[in-house]
Amino acid sequence: MCGRYANFLTEQELVDAFAIATLADDARLLPPTFNHGPMQVGVIIRQRSDARVGEAAKWGLVPGWAKDSGIGSKMFNARAETIAQKPSFRNAFAKRRCIVPANGYFEWQVTPEGKVPQFIHQANGSPLAFAGLTEVWRASADDPWLITYSIVTTAARGEMRQIHDREPVMLTADDVETWLDPASTQDDLFAAIDSPAPDLTWHAVSPRVGNVRNNDPGLVEPQ
Repeated sequence: MCGRYANFLTEQELVDAFAIATLADDARLLPPTFNHGPMQVGVIIRQRSDARVGEAAKWGLVPGWAKDSGIGSKMFNARAETIAQKPSFRNAFAKRRCIVPANGYFEWQVTPEGKVPQFIHQANGSPLAFAGLTEVWRASADDPWLITYSIVTTAARGEMRQIHDREPVMLTADDVETWLDPASTQDDLFAAIDSPAPDLTWHAVSPRVGNVRNNDPGLVEPQ
């Protein structure tokens, strides 16, 4: 699973890394986050016409047919194995894919001393591009639209299996193009999901990351 990540990328870093044409005002105003949890608002990247845009969205996908937005608290991850069949995700997978940018993410490794939080990131320091899904929802025609998202996960591979049995789908630059392209076939999308993950490294961090109210640069520093 992926239940906590960090995104302290600057606007220019987002533009440079993901070729964003526009960062919406609501996304531009979001502060850096070192401990981003479900039901919080973060930045997603979508393809609109021929340009990529960065927008603010709430982490926890709410399908358009949902009767209330509370369902989002259980929908912050979407399993790749069932993404094309599960009613909660299949429409977004087919039509509304996004990228979730991050500096890295947190996972709790089981050790003889107990669970130890690890900060996992690219070895070269480049941003990660999580495969995401997005939806819009509103309670009634008189209410504003709520934009939400979920991060796609898959079975952990290679050395990551010593940390956890699941990992977020992390896309290469070429796979980002495929994921955001509305013309991509389902076979194309699953090939992107199955592509090798980037070169990752990790280190133990403070247990303070377990409380989402803690949000400071010290949370990503080695302990």
